Amino acid sequence: MNRKSKICFLLLVCGVIMAIIPFPLHSGPLDPYIEGAKKEGSLTLGLTLREKIDGKPAGVLYIDAFNKRYPFLKVIFKRIGAARERERIMSEMTAGISEYDVATLSDTMINAVVEANLHRAFDWETLGVPKFLVYPGNVGVFQRTMVYGIAYNRKLVPDEVARTFTWETCTDPEWKGKSALYVRPRYLEQFYMEDVWGRDKTLDYAKRWIANKPSVESSRSTAASKLAAGAFHIFCGVARTNVKRLQEFGESKTIGVVYPEPVPVGNTDLIYVPSLTRHPNAAVLFMVWTGTKEAQNILDQIDFTGHPDFAGNEMSQVLKGKKIAYAPLKGSEKADVILAEILRAMGLPVVRSKKWNTS
Repeated sequence: MNRKSKICFLLLVCGVIMAIIPFPLHSGPLDPYIEGAKKEGSLTLGLTLREKIDGKPAGVLYIDAFNKRYPFLKVIFKRIGAARERERIMSEMTAGISEYDVATLSDTMINAVVEANLHRAFDWETLGVPKFLVYPGNVGVFQRTMVYGIAYNRKLVPDEVARTFTWETCTDPEWKGKSALYVRPRYLEQFYMEDVWGRDKTLDYAKRWIANKPSVESSRSTAASKLAAGAFHIFCGVARTNVKRLQEFGESKTIGVVYPEPVPVGNTDLIYVPSLTRHPNAAVLFMVWTGTKEAQNILDQIDFTGHPDFAGNEMSQVLKGKKIAYAPLKGSEKADVILAEILRAMGLPVVRSKKWNTS
């Protein structure tokens, strides 16, 4: 047997051995949770997402995508909406009752949950969740992201004029009595940070803005609808999702939006694993999946709240090259204090959040 024949023979033998005795598969950090979730077989989610918006599938598409990844799980999806529902769920947990494996938490309730040890902490980054979505201390993962801009009625404001807008536009006498603001302009908390505008500039801006006689609205979605109907010309500090829902689901052609710099980007809807969960492994799989590019880009298509740091969604392109003011990951109590100071500067009422008693 010549040298060439020997080499061919050895390659053939190696091929046979590899076919008979396969190499062990790569072990990932989620492997033990996958095996555990297979035994659990079920998962109950309490999310802010709506199953449908204006009759069109929304949250159900998000859940279906997760189920395709983990088809061995029976997923029960329930909506946890406003703060009152979240407060009810927390009251039940303090009494030892919980039906959810993953639940949504308001910022003002985070400290109470931690102090009462009502959550299960996991090393989310090690499991694959990007750091910018993880709440410090591994309390939970931010599911949705709000991007704020200035919306305008396209029948009253030409697109070319809107493209010149800055945040100072909201204080410009040209728009006096022609604009709207949400009664809790939380995005100003980002401007308040020292590395953005700082305290003095933000409070001065707030005073000049309210002096321009905007319509103070108690609902962002209602204000966006009123803008589309022509009740005012511009809506300063609107959340992108409120505009996109009208454009995509309401098929509105009269409303547009621009994103002046710095663009405020805030985290919302912290989801976590309650300490009373019955299916912790399945809960971990969902928590990690919601921080993937796949999940965030689906979220951006159905709810317009995907994080712009994930390539492939609309906002990753819109905000490319722009200066962004990111909300700090931690500091909900400080945020409430900042918001209260801003509201006082504007002469608006300060509504204090409920102080939880977990004793």
